[in-house]
Amino acid sequence: MDRLLHRFAEGEQNFAGIDLTAANLTGAQLPFINLSDANLHRANLKNAFLPGADLVRAQLSQACLAGTNLLGADLLRAHLHQADLYRALLSGARLVGVDLSGANLVEASLDGTDLSGAMLRKANLQGANLKGANLRGADLRDANLRGAILDDVAFHCTFMPDGSCRDCGDIDAFPLLPETVPLPSTLENLNGPPLEQDR
Repeated sequence: MDRLLHRFAEGEQNFAGIDLTAANLTGAQLPFINLSDANLHRANLKNAFLPGADLVRAQLSQACLAGTNLLGADLLRAHLHQADLYRALLSGARLVGVDLSGANLVEASLDGTDLSGAMLRKANLQGANLKGANLRGADLRDANLRGAILDDVAFHCTFMPDGSCRDCGDIDAFPLLPETVPLPSTLENLNGPPLEQDR
């Protein structure tokens, strides 16, 4: 990790495809870093500073991102299954087609985010701020939205926690989403046991 931090300090920003499995990057200062297609499975990025980071298609399943600053980051189709994003800052981030199934998003800042086509099954969004977020085509089945701020959220063809589909009268609206984003009916990822919230 010291080598990566040194290279970044020297001005290098492109670390696309790097393998950082289980890496400890707690509190790392890496604004606008390119970690697209990187493997960060089980990595510890708690309280890291990653605004504007490129995390397109990054593997972040079971990673710790609690308190991490990801303002305006690009997480298109990233894998965050069962990741810990407790109080993470994601305002304005692009989360199109992201897998956040079983993730801990308690009190996370998700205002203004684009979560169209996102998989959020069994995610814990208790107390999260989703004001102005785009949830068109997202799958929220069995998610916890207790106390979440949902002002001005865009729901269209969105599967809600109770299994109902909100504003799903016209399935032809889905072409408005990027072609790479699967329909909710195809987002049947395997889910592990829900994360415990003993905070």
